[in-house]
Amino acid sequence: MDGTSAKFDKYADNYSESLKNDLRKFGKHVGSAKIYKAQLLKHILNGEPGSILDFGCEVGLNIPYLREQFKNTKLYGCDVSPASVEIAKKNYPYCDFNVINNAADLQEYKDVDCVFISTVLHHIPESEHKNWINGLHTILSRNGGTLVVFEHNMKNPLTRSIVKGADADDITMMLDPKYCKRLLLNTFYGTKAGGRGITLVKDAVKSRYTYFFPQRNKLFTMIESMLTWLPLGAQYCVYARKQ
Repeated sequence: MDGTSAKFDKYADNYSESLKNDLRKFGKHVGSAKIYKAQLLKHILNGEPGSILDFGCEVGLNIPYLREQFKNTKLYGCDVSPASVEIAKKNYPYCDFNVINNAADLQEYKDVDCVFISTVLHHIPESEHKNWINGLHTILSRNGGTLVVFEHNMKNPLTRSIVKGADADDITMMLDPKYCKRLLLNTFYGTKAGGRGITLVKDAVKSRYTYFFPQRNKLFTMIESMLTWLPLGAQYCVYARKQ
């Protein structure tokens, strides 16, 4: 992960501005996108967990939106970029930030109720995905700990265009929803005891397409809730609960 660390260290000081530039005319909606994700996370969790870890938090831009939705939740953030973590610590002192270099470093966290991963996984080499997901699984609370992954939807032509022109992204790294779902299912497979023995819990991992509209209001939220099956959202979400 050393290459990833160096890559994002150089973006740290101007990350917020770079993000807006990458999104072009949609840059003004960065805040609404983060509000949307925090609200959707609360819907998925069905309330406030005891703790949330923002994995790959960069300079912490998601943290104030998570704080708004989860006022009584302990917030953690971790990233491979030391420069990004230092900026996050200064800007959001109410969150506990740490630098991580490998999956073994995750063991400093114990019984986390939710791990939130927002457009981070595609920056990690595919060969390392399983190791990181397994590591995150081990630190989740056994009482329904939940891992939630947001990624760019490669099936959306506008998203592909934006990613293609972004400095920090590479269109070849975009992940198919089926791949992410399978990745989580390999770790979060669930079983339950029944009259006929042990059976697989088929809904251990769920997915939905998200963020169809950059503007946020009650009408768009209602419409989006009926379009989760349609592969045209700008992003998608895959989530799983620890059995």
